[in-house]
Amino acid sequence: MKIDKVLAKALEMPIDENSKIVIMSDQHRGAGGNADNFTKNQNIFEAALRKYYLNGFTYIELGDGDDMWEVINYDEIIKEHLKTFKLLKKFYDDKRFFMIYGNHDMCKKNKEVLKKFFYFYQDVEQRKQKPLLNELQVHESILLKYYQYDLLVLHGHQVDFLNSSLWRLSRFLVRYLWKPLETIGLKDPTSAAKNYKGGKLTEKKLAAWSKKKNKILIAGHTHRPVYPNVGENLYFNDGTCIHPDGITCIEIENGKITLVKWALELKGDNILAVGREVIAGGDSILSFYQKVLKR
Repeated sequence: MKIDKVLAKALEMPIDENSKIVIMSDQHRGAGGNADNFTKNQNIFEAALRKYYLNGFTYIELGDGDDMWEVINYDEIIKEHLKTFKLLKKFYDDKRFFMIYGNHDMCKKNKEVLKKFFYFYQDVEQRKQKPLLNELQVHESILLKYYQYDLLVLHGHQVDFLNSSLWRLSRFLVRYLWKPLETIGLKDPTSAAKNYKGGKLTEKKLAAWSKKKNKILIAGHTHRPVYPNVGENLYFNDGTCIHPDGITCIEIENGKITLVKWALELKGDNILAVGREVIAGGDSILSFYQKVLKR
């Protein structure tokens, strides 16, 4: 399977009980306007990420951070979301930022694309270029090594034929066919997030691989958060940052995995604030492997 090839060339990252990692995906940052799905949750995303930065977390962006299918001029993404990118730069400058590409930003495999659009940004006030994510490297996957146990982190489009092998065709259809048709209510069948059957098939393939290999697999792509029961399987999904009511992500801290949601909530005196809610988890990585190895 294609995931085996991805695993073989994954960037290895050792972690332990002292490691703090947050994994988010599918922001789909665009060029602003009604077509930019990220805009409505941008403040929630930035508030959550700022909290993770202050608490010493390493941030892994798990693909489709930028929607480079719908947007043709990529510099528009940086201009529209410069505040977000400056927050990413804080992690990057502290060597706490890792980016994985998905199907919607697969062109980040091309170093020339990274150089042109992500290494620097234009400071309008000072009328000059400044470093942004200079020398950024984007990976297809990361292998978190928790002692003798592995956690493979990848976007998940690799098992989705339309969005991997035929990604250029899918990009063409999204840009010039499905994007305008979605404005009148038609759903894009190339999207695992909007095509229920396609998304379920993708999840089934990812879960089957993790079960066969006895490895924890953390993915995105389908936009559906998944946290398995201990002993059930080893497939996790961090969800997306463009849910109608907030964003979801996966935390790894103290050797434990937790699925959380960040959303607006009403506090005392009718004050709106961004709050964190545990959806599932808090189970140790070790407990998942102990159950699996006993099967």
